[in-house]
Amino acid sequence: MKSPLRISEWTPVHVIANKAECNIILENTDALKEIPLINNAPLDNFTDRQLVRFRGMVQDMRNPEYYFQQYEVKNIETEVLEVRCGMYTDTVQCLPHEEILLDSDKTQNMERHTCVVISTPGLNDWAKEKYKHSYCQSTKAASTHKRNLDDNNCESMDCSESIRKREKLLSNEDSNEMDTTEQDTKQQNIFSKEYILNFPIPMDDGKACIVKIYEDTALKLNEVIEIIGFISLDPLLSTIHDVDETMTEAEMSIQHPPVSLIPRLHAVKVIHLSKQEIENAPEIMSKAQLIRSDLHLVLSQLLFGDHLAADYLISHLLSTIYLRKDCLCLGTYPLNITHFPFTKYNTFTKDLYSFLSLFIEKSHLLEVTLENLNDFTLSPKKDYDCNRLTSGMLQLSDNTHLVIDETGLTTGQVSQAGRENYSTICDLINFQKVTYDFKFYKMEYDTDIPVLILSETKSFIPCQTQVALKIDAESENLYPRVLEIAKQYLKDGNRLTNIRQYLKHVKNVKFEFNEDIVNEIQSDFVKMRQTNKNVNVDHLHGLMILARLLSLSNGLNTLSTEYWKKAVEMEAQRLNRLPEKK
Repeated sequence: MKSPLRISEWTPVHVIANKAECNIILENTDALKEIPLINNAPLDNFTDRQLVRFRGMVQDMRNPEYYFQQYEVKNIETEVLEVRCGMYTDTVQCLPHEEILLDSDKTQNMERHTCVVISTPGLNDWAKEKYKHSYCQSTKAASTHKRNLDDNNCESMDCSESIRKREKLLSNEDSNEMDTTEQDTKQQNIFSKEYILNFPIPMDDGKACIVKIYEDTALKLNEVIEIIGFISLDPLLSTIHDVDETMTEAEMSIQHPPVSLIPRLHAVKVIHLSKQEIENAPEIMSKAQLIRSDLHLVLSQLLFGDHLAADYLISHLLSTIYLRKDCLCLGTYPLNITHFPFTKYNTFTKDLYSFLSLFIEKSHLLEVTLENLNDFTLSPKKDYDCNRLTSGMLQLSDNTHLVIDETGLTTGQVSQAGRENYSTICDLINFQKVTYDFKFYKMEYDTDIPVLILSETKSFIPCQTQVALKIDAESENLYPRVLEIAKQYLKDGNRLTNIRQYLKHVKNVKFEFNEDIVNEIQSDFVKMRQTNKNVNVDHLHGLMILARLLSLSNGLNTLSTEYWKKAVEMEAQRLNRLPEKK
């Protein structure tokens, strides 16, 4: 009896012939670890049509394309007919002495969906390392497979003409290697590598793939997914597409980039990674208060001994949208921290961000200066010349924490682009929406991006919750030492791992509102309005969210009187610290 193939040895033919069995195996998360992850290795480590995995964000949705699901081939010399499958590949098998019978009843055209998936923007180094252990080192095999003909060209031009072009390219192995190399260089010279990769924010080790999907899968723009599929690395894919005379040179470079830069990936399975369960979730919840205590200690010291600010920052880190209703995004909790000693410690914003990036999986530091505000491209725009969605800096996946540093902002002339960028940031904070520019129309896309603003005084961006730091003199004087102690403290035991799991899990815990304390909430809010003229109806919404986050941060999934009272007390302290409005 023939032993079954290891999952790492699967081929397109094997998957097609054993679809049901393969689907069952792919449900096993341990089995998936045997499939190499291309995120963490150079493409040279992989061979054409190898089964691989790729984790990333859906950056663009392309038009569907037609392919031969199966096709009949005739041997011109022997008259022998053979039916072949065209799934999971960009090319068809058609040798010089064969022809494809396009009019055969056995030749079937089907449609496959295509999208562009890029490495997840803002993914922090420790999160990348977490996935590296599952990478199986691939042995670089010699490229001995036969070159095949691209199926799209078979549809658009006479097959024999395609073969003649192919024969000319393959007539000499050395010249073929030179031709494909020159083709890759030529295409990359039309646009820069960065422009072709089209990342929203810089990613030194980022990758992009053109993914082709054969089954109905509901994908959303900016969704984080994992694709298991066969990689297509044949360098002739770029060369053969030169026969498409309907495309401009610019569109050709973007739509059919060199596989050495952007490989094709034929999906066998797509896994949605938006909210994956943490294995030890019950344990995390059982010791939530202990973990929170560790996190609070670190943050309060980083914030110059300010315990109130640490409470607000923890609540912010746990915030996520749990319900959208009309124009409200229930659960979002943007925060503006001000009045830190930036003149004395001008690295404070970067120091704080470096610690936050140790705790959360995805984040980005956006330094807002007058020049940057005028020059930034924040919103994605449709480029009809290249037929693609050009990324903007705010094309980020959900739960990517955006930290805005305003300490370099100066007075000056704001351009029209700067005003548009300002409106874009305001819409993100207030409505959790980013407007995409499709030239002839604009479309709003929902986001879930927590925003933390660091500014010396109140931010120029409207943000309801401003926390003015109350500096402890001793903590301020020992600040450089505090940074070192905090790093060492986090290294002890599983402290840092626990904090990461805590922040990831707690924010997604299902929370129930306790109706029994409604009257108490109403009474306390009336008292707040009587004692502080700055309190308005919007503060009630903020108070409810804060009380919810405080309860969650302490391991509760219902609103308790204790944490409602604490939220009221915290708000009173926060408001009393703010400068009087003139």
